[in-house]
Amino acid sequence: MKKSKVLIVGSMAFDNIKTHKSSVKNVLGGSASYSSIAASFFSKPKVIAVVGEDFTKKHIKPFHDCGVDTSCIEVKEGKTFTWAASYDKDFKNATTLSTELNVFADFAPVVKKEDEAPQALFLANISPKLQLDVLKQVKKPRLVACDTMNLWIQNNKPQLVKLLKSMDIIFVNEAEARQLTGVYNLIKAGKTILKMGPKIVVIKLGPNGALLLTKDAMFQVPPFLVEDPIDTTGAGDTFGGGFVGYLASVNNWNNLKHIKKALAYGTVLASFAIESFSVKKLAQVKPEDLKKRFELYAKACSF
Repeated sequence: MKKSKVLIVGSMAFDNIKTHKSSVKNVLGGSASYSSIAASFFSKPKVIAVVGEDFTKKHIKPFHDCGVDTSCIEVKEGKTFTWAASYDKDFKNATTLSTELNVFADFAPVVKKEDEAPQALFLANISPKLQLDVLKQVKKPRLVACDTMNLWIQNNKPQLVKLLKSMDIIFVNEAEARQLTGVYNLIKAGKTILKMGPKIVVIKLGPNGALLLTKDAMFQVPPFLVEDPIDTTGAGDTFGGGFVGYLASVNNWNNLKHIKKALAYGTVLASFAIESFSVKKLAQVKPEDLKKRFELYAKACSF
């Protein structure tokens, strides 16, 4: 079966991560990195991103191994975007230690003519201004999704609200849902976001799974339980990439059955991502590994 094309626009970065157990320096990270590898299990992802001259063949290899099209990754003179953070013991809170935008500071994504009509577009976690710029460059895809973060809600809320009018799906975490709406109750916050335009609102709940709302439905899924998480960086990006990648692979993506399955696949893929630093474990997952864990998850969720 020919895989659907998914265009993913986001960041590629080097991460410096500290946890209570260990630490790593200059490992591959960024929203486009995690989401494209996750989407590759179901679709044919193509990434638009920018990196510096320090981004080598070693860093590109995981994408090629997973079938991600990297031909639109721009290499610019300078250094790759670098982020440093530390996590508390339960991984609920990440404290940013430093952010060096480097070449990402001037990122201006350009969609090539050959990519103007993707089956799906995932606007990963970048500024709403850039997300709007990309949206203007594509013909209406079958499915459009976006992710965001507290920084953009605080500094670019009008642009984000404008973007949401054209979205099919938005991913936010608990704090972002509350910040965007001013509503503490997550169900009410989700319904408020639906009124802004998206057909589907997914609120990522970290160790508590995810809450999904549409105009006609509402449900929550649990996480896939991982006994010894190593690093939760990129879990949300992985979840979003898997979710969008799966929906892009089905004919009627707005069917509730497919939406629930997308939630499950996103959750299961995120469970692989947190079992290592960087994309290491995620990029090593085989289709049979995903199938086995998905079946375990489905069994655990049934009664």
